[in-house]
Order: sequence, then C-alpha cells, then structure tokens
Amino acid sequence: MLAIIDHIAVAVFAVSGALVASRKQMDIFGFVLLGTVTGIGGGTIRDLMLGAGTVTWVQQPSYVMICILAAGVAFFTAHLLQSRYRVLL
Repeated sequence: MLAIIDHIAVAVFAVSGALVASRKQMDIFGFVLLGTVTGIGGGTIRDLMLGAGTVTWVQQPSYVMICILAAGVAFFTAHLLQSRYRVLL
C-alpha cells in the first residue's frame, strides 16, 4: 500500500512540473524534463541528505517511467483544461 501511495505522489509531482511547462508553452521534451525533475527531485534530495547510498529512482526505474508517462499525458491534455492548477488541487 505504501508503494502505491509513493508512486501516486511521484505522478502528482510530475504533473505539477508538467503544468509549469504548459504555462511556459514548452514542447513535449520540456514537459518530460520538468515533470521528471519535479517528480523525482524531492526523493533524490531526501536520499542524499539521509545518506541512503543509491538514490531510489536509480534502483527502481519505474519512478522515471511514471514521470515520463504523467508528463506525456499532461502534454496531450493540458490544453483541454480551463484552470490547470484547480484540477490538480
């Protein structure tokens, strides 16, 4: 159950980064880049500060795939929403 919540949280953060890319009218590469950095950035900083050794997303590449998928979905659907941030909240 905890792993599912962790994956959902990564997806939500990736979408929030992708929505910033949407506001800046970036291409799909910008969406994926900002979505991935936002999605896995917090966990990376956490692991580095705790001295956990290998960063979680390096051990489990599913986190990166979730970020890419979430940013891709946001790229193709962001223009359909009137208020992008209201939907995320």
